[in-house]
Amino acid sequence: MSKNRAPRIPLSEKAYRQIKERIVTVALRPGAMVDEGSLADELSIGRTPIHEAVMRLYAEELLEAVPGRGFFVRSIGIDDVRMLFEAMMVFEGAAVVLAAHRIDSFQLERLSQVNLQLKAAMEKADSLAVTYLNSSLHCIIHEATQNSFLASSLNHIQNHAQRLAYLCFSNQAGANELADHYKLVDKDHDELIELLKERNEAELVGVVTRHIQLFHNRISNYTRPSPAGTDLFLPPAGGGSLRA
Repeated sequence: MSKNRAPRIPLSEKAYRQIKERIVTVALRPGAMVDEGSLADELSIGRTPIHEAVMRLYAEELLEAVPGRGFFVRSIGIDDVRMLFEAMMVFEGAAVVLAAHRIDSFQLERLSQVNLQLKAAMEKADSLAVTYLNSSLHCIIHEATQNSFLASSLNHIQNHAQRLAYLCFSNQAGANELADHYKLVDKDHDELIELLKERNEAELVGVVTRHIQLFHNRISNYTRPSPAGTDLFLPPAGGGSLRA
């Protein structure tokens, strides 16, 4: 066997990735039933790996189970969007503070590499690649916290945020507006990486807060007119308690 041959990906992992992609890109629409037999035929993967993937997606709460009926793609309601962004605001701020103290040179190098890949994906307007690479960049920061409880919570948040991210990144109706959005995303990522190198936790919190606001604004624009009840709770400029 060649030493350069890539490690073989387990069938359950292949099934997980392909089914998750269908959820993220809304090929499997919110509320749709997940037919394991049809997926096995469509993906040419056995029923056991498909079921293992479905159970993993259920554990990540991307699917929900209805007794006697099976698994369905979890819908995203207005309250879900509000709670998701509030959780991002709290957890991402904590993550960059810990990462500022604990990130190592290898993780900083990985951040720079993923950031370059993300820039290329944005240049090509590859919505799916942008969605996954953006998530990967943030997950490196989460890993750098060296806190498995926090990283696990943030991974859960990312799984749900990816579907929203793809929806707003793939909206080609506002191509020029999307290009402007990408420039701001790129600026935030560049600043986050530089501030992590400098271990500047105070400014990191400000940048990640602005970055989440940017994502929230994009979602609001995508769903224009903005649905009532999705106002984001933001920290005031001088710090302190949250406000509406």
